Amino acid sequence: MVTLYVAGQKVDWADAAKRFADPSVEGIPIELRDDSGKVVGRVKIEFAENDPDWVKAITPEEIERRMAGPFLTLEEYRKQASQS
Repeated sequence: MVTLYVAGQKVDWADAAKRFADPSVEGIPIELRDDSGKVVGRVKIEFAENDPDWVKAITPEEIERRMAGPFLTLEEYRKQASQS
């Protein structure tokens, strides 16, 4: 099992996406450690200043809004698409 550490602190995998979306992690050491605590990998996050607008629009709030729905089933989508 691999565990995620950000700035030396353990981070649950469920919280990883929110943590990585936070601009304050730029340049902070991110490590993957095995069960014994041995570092098995390191990651460096860098944000590009010249990202296109659509990338900048992907914020934690926007992700949460879209995950809240509404969603179409495949059947509903096919019905809606065929009406166009």
